[in-house]
Amino acid sequence: MEVFGKATINPFTFYSGKITGYFTWIGLLLAILNIDFLPRHSFAYSNYVSYGLLIIGFLIALISLILLGRSTRFGLPAKKTKFKTSGIYRLSRNPMYLGFDLMTIASIIYFLTPLIIIMGIYSITVYHFIIIGEEKFLETTFGNDYKEYKSKVRRYL
Repeated sequence: MEVFGKATINPFTFYSGKITGYFTWIGLLLAILNIDFLPRHSFAYSNYVSYGLLIIGFLIALISLILLGRSTRFGLPAKKTKFKTSGIYRLSRNPMYLGFDLMTIASIIYFLTPLIIIMGIYSITVYHFIIIGEEKFLETTFGNDYKEYKSKVRRYL
């Protein structure tokens, strides 16, 4: 199975956006495991909000990845791919990115530090531009089927 495909945007931006998002998640995971290496500024109930968003985001991303199956790629596929519209894809055109964004927001809320806020916003912004590039690919590849799907299902929720 081919895991890496063509980046939909500038490759440096593509990978740096993904890596900064992963860094925020790793920081949150380590904090949950009581391995504190980043400063933190919390507010009342911030842990609960963070954990709730993390769980919801993780489940949405996991379900979307399971449904994508062998079509999952970092970037655009070089070979023929299947157009998925069932399950969670009936509710969101990009549930995997929605899940990723929720996990990143969970990290931002948990830490509330400038570094994590900047990294999180950067990652979410890069994911949005990745989605726009993927939509162009899907429209070219699947034509009217994708246009019809796009008219019925929202980009995120």
